Amino acid sequence: MNTKAQILSVTSDLLQRQTVNGFSLQDIADRVGIRKASLFHYYRNKEALVADVLENSLNELRKRVESMRAQPAQRQLDAFLDIYQRHIGAGSRLCPVSGVTGDWDHLGAEPRRWALALLNEQYTWLMKIAELGGFTQAPAETERWAEQIMVRIQGAMLLSRIQSSPLPLERTIAQLRSEWKTISTL
Repeated sequence: MNTKAQILSVTSDLLQRQTVNGFSLQDIADRVGIRKASLFHYYRNKEALVADVLENSLNELRKRVESMRAQPAQRQLDAFLDIYQRHIGAGSRLCPVSGVTGDWDHLGAEPRRWALALLNEQYTWLMKIAELGGFTQAPAETERWAEQIMVRIQGAMLLSRIQSSPLPLERTIAQLRSEWKTISTL
């Protein structure tokens, strides 16, 4: 892995484990094994680095969505939940957007823009899934459905993190799957 990729990987991990205010450029440099001054060869400041992490997360999500486009709604829902349960890691990490929300009012325009884009991409995917699966009947209902999924998943991630246990997220995902199974059999 090249140095820039290492910097992004380390920063992503720190952002999701400690949030944006919980680590410094020195922490990143130490974990990558370079001098702090070397970071400025790649990024003008921490904010630009965090923005790049969020942009990369968005691009990865877009690839995932695109790879699932032809799949049935239930499979896409499972893929969405898999991102939170397996790739983020309940109990130990937060999603990248949650990693910046604690300092939202003091965050610069670039990372905010990428965080909102990442969040909106998740909403859009969920709304497409709702339409595909017939989980909702009207556009306003589709938006509310997607919002409620996000609220439940994000809340469960936060509880899992606070409790250092995957159980809140696992229970929430099991409940959502049960609800979707009921809807799809109606």
